[in-house]
Amino acid sequence: MSNDEHNKVAKILEIGANIGIIVFALAALTIFVKDHWLKQPQVKQISVGEPFALKNTNWQASGGALVFGISTTCHFCTESAPFYRELVQRCTAQHVHTIAVLPQSRQEAESYLSGEGILVDEIRQYPLSELEIAGTPTLLRIDANGIVKQMWIGKLQPNQEKDVLAKLGS
Repeated sequence: MSNDEHNKVAKILEIGANIGIIVFALAALTIFVKDHWLKQPQVKQISVGEPFALKNTNWQASGGALVFGISTTCHFCTESAPFYRELVQRCTAQHVHTIAVLPQSRQEAESYLSGEGILVDEIRQYPLSELEIAGTPTLLRIDANGIVKQMWIGKLQPNQEKDVLAKLGS
């Protein structure tokens, strides 16, 4: 191999190595930024069997409740409104207390719920993350001791809606 060819091969190898180093450095930087600066904080989710931390609520006086953790900006909540109307009617007939908890102002929450025809017994304005409700919509069946007995998260499928109605009756 001539000196010129040797220099050409060396130059190509050097360029390839430099490109490899740059690609590796960019990948490492991307992983570092993603893991250290863009990491989403973990939100603790309430679990069945835990006490529900809604302040100023006398669970024993109401015999527990069905809590709707919803938001005016949640399209799944709006899509679930027909089921929630049915659920509130069922709760009223069975003397089960209903509470809607929303992060929006009380006035905005009342307007939203009224517009959707979801006429709960009580409306509370509260940051959902402080109640460990990680997503909306969330339904919680709370007993007279303030303990979460059942929980359903997200827009429910018809079989899940039947499960809620069945457990409400028990």
